[in-house]
Amino acid sequence: MHRTTRQSLATGAALIALTLAGTLSGAAHAEDKPADTATEPTAEAPADDIVVTAASVARGNSIIGSERLRAQGSTLNVVNAIADVPGVSIRGSDAYNSDPWSYGINIRGFDVNLRSSKIGQTIDDMPAYNASYYLGGAPAQKYLLNELVSEIRVDQGTAGVGSASASALGGTTAYYTRDPSEEMGGLISVGIGDYNLRRYAGYVETGRILDGTTRAYIGGSRLTSCRWAYGCADQSGADEWHGEAKFVSELGKLTLTGRVSYDKAVNDPLIEASRGFLDSTNAPDGSSPVWLGIPAGVNENWAHAWSAHRENVFGYLKLKYQASDSISIEVSPYYHWQKGQGDWVPPYQQIALDPNGVRTIAGGTAPGASRKKSYFDYIDASGRQRPVIKGLDYTDIDGTRVLSSYCYDAGGAVKASCAPAQTYRTSLYGHDRFGFTSKVSAEFGGNRIEGGVWYERLNRDFGRQWHQVIDARRGAAYYNDPQLIDFQQHFQTNQWKLYLEDTLTLGKLTLTGGVQKYLIDIRGQTEGWDAFGKPVAPLKTKLNADSNLLFSLGAVYHVDDALQAFAGFSQNYGAVGDWALEKTQTDTSKLKSSVANDYEAGLRYSNRRITAQITGYYIDYRHAITFYSADFIAGGPSGSSGGINYTAGTSGAYANTGKGIASRGVEASLAYRLTPAFDVNAAFTWNRSTYQQAFLGGTANAGTDVMVAKDNKVPGAPTTLVSLGANYHTSDFRAGIRAKYTGKTPGDAVNTRALYLPAYTLVDVSAGYRFKLDDKRYLDAQLNVTNLFEEKYIGGMLDEFTRLYTRGAPRTVSATLSVGF
Repeated sequence: MHRTTRQSLATGAALIALTLAGTLSGAAHAEDKPADTATEPTAEAPADDIVVTAASVARGNSIIGSERLRAQGSTLNVVNAIADVPGVSIRGSDAYNSDPWSYGINIRGFDVNLRSSKIGQTIDDMPAYNASYYLGGAPAQKYLLNELVSEIRVDQGTAGVGSASASALGGTTAYYTRDPSEEMGGLISVGIGDYNLRRYAGYVETGRILDGTTRAYIGGSRLTSCRWAYGCADQSGADEWHGEAKFVSELGKLTLTGRVSYDKAVNDPLIEASRGFLDSTNAPDGSSPVWLGIPAGVNENWAHAWSAHRENVFGYLKLKYQASDSISIEVSPYYHWQKGQGDWVPPYQQIALDPNGVRTIAGGTAPGASRKKSYFDYIDASGRQRPVIKGLDYTDIDGTRVLSSYCYDAGGAVKASCAPAQTYRTSLYGHDRFGFTSKVSAEFGGNRIEGGVWYERLNRDFGRQWHQVIDARRGAAYYNDPQLIDFQQHFQTNQWKLYLEDTLTLGKLTLTGGVQKYLIDIRGQTEGWDAFGKPVAPLKTKLNADSNLLFSLGAVYHVDDALQAFAGFSQNYGAVGDWALEKTQTDTSKLKSSVANDYEAGLRYSNRRITAQITGYYIDYRHAITFYSADFIAGGPSGSSGGINYTAGTSGAYANTGKGIASRGVEASLAYRLTPAFDVNAAFTWNRSTYQQAFLGGTANAGTDVMVAKDNKVPGAPTTLVSLGANYHTSDFRAGIRAKYTGKTPGDAVNTRALYLPAYTLVDVSAGYRFKLDDKRYLDAQLNVTNLFEEKYIGGMLDEFTRLYTRGAPRTVSATLSVGF
């Protein structure tokens, strides 16, 4: 850590310590008062059946309760439960939205997609890393068993200063698992659905054990399904194992809460295609339904060879000490391990040659060395296929001489005896992430003060290897030993966050002020090889991503018991991550982290029958970051002319573009309980997100960098969102219907007219019945239908530059049968 970083840390820690010391001293003499155990108070919910409420804080937010989670069914991605929250647009093309490739979220113009994560996510207030698969992250469903999620909280514009996220430019989605029950029990659940979905899940509760001090549960699930595109005919789909356990031990003034989850998943994606292809054909996506032995355009688009493999272990231990009725101390260490692999099958093989024309396993980029593509393989006497380079003879790794004439005649024609060449290209992901969150809170009189420290150490590895497909004419099987080690990188991030927040209640007025600071030091190493494939000293890079002091200020005025007025300002931080060092031409001395200034105000109303909220907001996002291709930086020719750039690796750079996005809009929501058994709800969003200045940008796979004009609309951020829903429920029967209208939105940053995503409306229905077997046991059946009216729409957009899209899923029916005991 830099000396200035250590000094800043020491200064910030001392500031918090002194402030808390004064506060605790005052609290020790203050009148005894029950502590507010919740992080922030929740507005009174009219009834259990009103399933979206809000916290009584100085910003727009929504809380999705267990009833909404239950209504959507256990087979659907848990993230879909937030779809009706105002300001939230969820993309996805998988029938159950379990495909992390096409999945995306946009909140007020800020996106989570394949290559970007500008919305924070937490699990039980613990940092859950980023939600982008391409950045080595994991979306929330990889940490959670649906049946054990108690609520989801969405802070659309900003979160509290104590939120453990360094990527929350557009707010935070916080997921909470429920605590174990007081009594023994459990659940066994079986789900079936279209596209051969099978899901088996269950959990067991211990009740009170260990002299009544401890409660615990353990649960797990197994899910398999096919992609809706071509059904199970192409062997592609999802295969996931999940397990988790949680305990709560109450030991006098000390409460211990521990949780661990394990998830292992293989997901084959819906494959993107151009709008021209999707608009002019009935093909479900850009994939090939069968492996035909034709590498280009067929085998390379076989979905089962686009697999995303991920294994995640995530756990924490919270130690909360209630020193007195008004003082609490909490320390929570955590650990996260991930291993993963992403697959592609380029329609050629790539090898590295040293200056003498001898193949090497690694390298090929040093002066004198080269990398060559082979489109056909020569089959030697042993049956082994060897890549042949047109017009070039070379010596293979085992000393075998490979001649161009083996596959090409004098005129350049391919000989019939040669086999088409193909590669299984694997991107390798892995990280160890550990740290702790901590906070001290004290309340005296009408004043509540909280301060805390969050530390995290991230060790991340990222590499790529090319494996020779054994025989592309027969299938995708490949050799385990790499044909080429493309690159290998190692990153280490040390991150500290300090925060302090004071909440003062003056009669009907509650004022909140906070300050936070990030101290982030990132180091990177890119392994290197000389012209003969021998290791050399790695390329070392570093980046300091410390923030300035970031402030927040808010006020809530309780007009009466039902009506609140609120207003707030906050500065949200989007720290530069180690992903910036993946591209070795990034000038880290000039790269700045992003900051979004969020201003919002609104009204919130709640009584026994109605909850309503309206929020107006303006967000000014500065120091935006974009990617520049290596061709642009070097001043060379334009990038790839089409298709996938399989050789995109460590070249290119990230750089700031100055001003980023400006978002302004209005969000409104209403839930009304007409009768004890029937309620309706509605949500409306008008949002305008635009780029504040012109810039040049792109992605590694988008080809040529493009110019984006000032005031262009942000793609994937619809101007209009409307949700309507109705729910009927008795003690045994329940049914619901919801409709979500998503207005049209640009399909790329250039705002190409032909690429606009058309507006669409999705209607989902659900129904369930619970048969009570006795006072405790029950049998529960539920039916869910999504996209009831078979709406045709564009469901997925990879990012703002790639200009590739996926169709939305057709009508999908699933059913779940559960036994509770």
